Amino acid sequence: MFMKKLLALYKHFSDKRYSTIAGTLVYFLLMSIAPALLWLALIVGKIDLRGVVSHTFFEAVEPFITYLNNAAQNAASGAGIILAATSLYSSTNFFYHLRRSGEIIYDCNRKKGGLKLRLAAAGIVIATILAVALVATFIIAGEKALLYFVPLNVIECLQLIFTTVVCFFIALLLNIFACPYKLDFSGALCGSLLTTALWLVLAAGFTVYMHFSDPSQLYGAVAAIIVFLLWCYVMISSLVVGMIYNAMLVAKRRTRTLYLSQ
Repeated sequence: MFMKKLLALYKHFSDKRYSTIAGTLVYFLLMSIAPALLWLALIVGKIDLRGVVSHTFFEAVEPFITYLNNAAQNAASGAGIILAATSLYSSTNFFYHLRRSGEIIYDCNRKKGGLKLRLAAAGIVIATILAVALVATFIIAGEKALLYFVPLNVIECLQLIFTTVVCFFIALLLNIFACPYKLDFSGALCGSLLTTALWLVLAAGFTVYMHFSDPSQLYGAVAAIIVFLLWCYVMISSLVVGMIYNAMLVAKRRTRTLYLSQ
């Protein structure tokens, strides 16, 4: 039964060509990452993200993220008002188009105003930056403290649990924000769990792939960029699949409500 639901979901994903939405979101995610890292350096200062990106979840794309973070920190040292303002605007692109994509997936004709949506996206970007800084500090300090009292294999298990919880809440918040309607916790739960499961499985798959292959032999110097783009597309596709599943559940509930009301 579970496999039938997954196959039906995949068919829906393919027939509606939602893969195009995933590709579009990857483009705007790429436009948003570097400006967001610049603002991370402006607000928090120099912060070492290697404690975060060295985890198995990010292992396949660690070199490229580290490069972007270093470049953003160098740019922050000489950033002026114009660069800061334009980069903040650019960093909102992903969340702005995530909501627009949600309007398509949920088949919503009521669109939120562009300015209000852009301001909401800016607020989420700032909150995300602060959350990233807090999580990075917690991971680095937590690992150093635990090494004195807990065996390494237990620490790795705790890291996996912590990563799973963080991934779930990220998927949950993204699903809630993307929905053009008021979506409560129960309405976003199933799709968020599905997205989280796909993220963990596919991240592990990427790690295995990187251990047994050498993309640089095929792509040369741009191998890190190619792998990063593919990784982003797979992860965003998982998010879109979760959004589609939530949209299907919302449509079923509305149909059931309409039927009962008649």
